[in-house]
Amino acid sequence: MTLKRKRSGVGLEMRTFKGSEGRYLIFRTPQGSYHAFKEVEAKQAARDCGAKHELNTREMWKQVWNKRKRRK
Repeated sequence: MTLKRKRSGVGLEMRTFKGSEGRYLIFRTPQGSYHAFKEVEAKQAARDCGAKHELNTREMWKQVWNKRKRRK
């Protein structure tokens, strides 16, 4: 039996922080860079990204996700 090395990711650390204007998701790279993303309601984000029908949130994101995948 041959053992394969376990794949490793890019090593991003992430944490959430509550600020005066909402919640933020912060990523820190291994090189020490920080990247901030503001939390929004998932259904509204799906609408903003092109979901066409008022479905449940998961179905709306499936619609957006699959549409994006086909373009590549």
